[in-house]
Amino acid sequence: MEVVFIGGLSDDEFSFERVHGALPGVEEGARLPRSDSFCHRLVNGAPMATADAAHDPAYADVPAREAFGVASYVGVPVRSANGRIVGTLCGVDRRSVPVPEESRQILTALAGVIEAHIGDGNDRVVLRRTSDGWRVNGQSEDELTTAMVLADLLAEDMSPPHRPPRADEATDEVQRLQLAIGQLEHALAARVVVEQAIGVMAERQHLAPRAAFERLRKAARSRGRKVHDLARMVVASVNDPSVPLPPELAGRR
Repeated sequence: MEVVFIGGLSDDEFSFERVHGALPGVEEGARLPRSDSFCHRLVNGAPMATADAAHDPAYADVPAREAFGVASYVGVPVRSANGRIVGTLCGVDRRSVPVPEESRQILTALAGVIEAHIGDGNDRVVLRRTSDGWRVNGQSEDELTTAMVLADLLAEDMSPPHRPPRADEATDEVQRLQLAIGQLEHALAARVVVEQAIGVMAERQHLAPRAAFERLRKAARSRGRKVHDLARMVVASVNDPSVPLPPELAGRR
């Protein structure tokens, strides 16, 4: 797709919250009436994809189609923890671009990653750039630590290989995306135990969560260990004081 974006939805308004790609008028912060958007039709039951919006009964009369010259659209809803639709993850193109089922499944999985960072859904998805990076729905300090944990775990999982693959080892785009989804899911699962370890260290050593995470990450790197491996040891030490921990992680038991 020419442009992919995360859209925010309120009762009356649609907004482009994060945009990748270039299309005149489609830019971060731009807003339009909710009913003028493709995403409004999507969440009201329209098909998740079309490669000929101008002749698709579900999308032909969408004001955004003519305003942006869109021929193709694909989108999936983004839900809060309580199931409320608070945004969308979408792609648009001025060309006719059929979207295969495999790509739709990957888009749905990516929406699930976004959902892992959304609260109770009292507001739409709101992403804002700050000096600390991107935040979802005005993250608190604890939420920022969560984002840092996830980013660090992904950096471990997605580090480049020692050499580029040979041509006969290369995978196609769908396979690469499926691999990325697996890495994201692994990082999300590992994040839970890392955050538990942060809580243990914060209580033992009277640290702020972010400082506890930095100490855990530093210990892992200095010993050539994975952050989540040391985190499991910290959590296990709560019920088993004999678990050996690096001195800087042990603190008061």
